[in-house]
Amino acid sequence: MANRKQTPDASDFDLNRIAGYRLSALSNRLTLWSARVYRREFGVSSLEWRVLASLAALGPVTARDVAEFAVLDKSNVSRAVHRLTHRGFVEQAGHPVDGRSRILALTRVGRTLHGKIAAHSRRRDADLFRGFTESERESFTAFLTRLDERARLLLEATER
Repeated sequence: MANRKQTPDASDFDLNRIAGYRLSALSNRLTLWSARVYRREFGVSSLEWRVLASLAALGPVTARDVAEFAVLDKSNVSRAVHRLTHRGFVEQAGHPVDGRSRILALTRVGRTLHGKIAAHSRRRDADLFRGFTESERESFTAFLTRLDERARLLLEATER
């Protein structure tokens, strides 16, 4: 192991106690888990699944709307939409006001795929929370909601 010069406060810095690090690591682990399953069983990437799920939740919207809703990069969403459209899961129509935008919607085949993956996702979520009480799960969800609200405020403050 390389010698590291310690700053005065580095000795008490524990990365595992930093919420952003822990949440990011957990998110990455869950994404890898879902990516393996969704690719193998349904032929879609995690990103493509998030686009499908967003369109199911929002109804016909633009790629920008999907990106904002799912907290994704718009260019990544656009590439996923292109693949999903090519495979017949998403359809695109002209935007009634903005000629540069397209309105995206799930096709019948896309809705069917969404239903299959959503059912699998619910089972996966149940597996994740196996051994937790309903109260613990509800508390966790409430805590995540509060953290997300706070993170949104902090993010908005950086936009000024």
